[in-house]
Amino acid sequence: EGTAALANALHSNTTLQGLDLGRIRVGSRGFISMVTQLVGANATLCFLSFYNNPIFSFTSGQSDKDAHAALHSLISQKTGLRFIHLGGTGIGNTECKPISDALISEECSLIFLDLSTNQIDDEGVAVLC
Repeated sequence: EGTAALANALHSNTTLQGLDLGRIRVGSRGFISMVTQLVGANATLCFLSFYNNPIFSFTSGQSDKDAHAALHSLISQKTGLRFIHLGGTGIGNTECKPISDALISEECSLIFLDLSTNQIDDEGVAVLC
């Protein structure tokens, strides 16, 4: 609920350039809510961090699909975001495909993507490459 309220406020914000949501226990629903509000709305935000939040630390199901779609949207859409910090969010090999697809999108405007401290192994790295 708190993340949804913040996301709603950010939807029309025209001054904030960076937002660090690290270590505040944002889960998959909060992540999805935040991304849904930001994509296509807030053009001034260029730095976004979800560092060390349990976003992708759940079992497969609808939440998994929705979080993957939000992840792809966040990276692939022309949002103004240049830096996204997703370290320690539980990203594993299954999240590498939506990330890879998003990175090759013509709309992707990222210059920095941090995936450190996640569960990506050689298989996931191969998908990213």
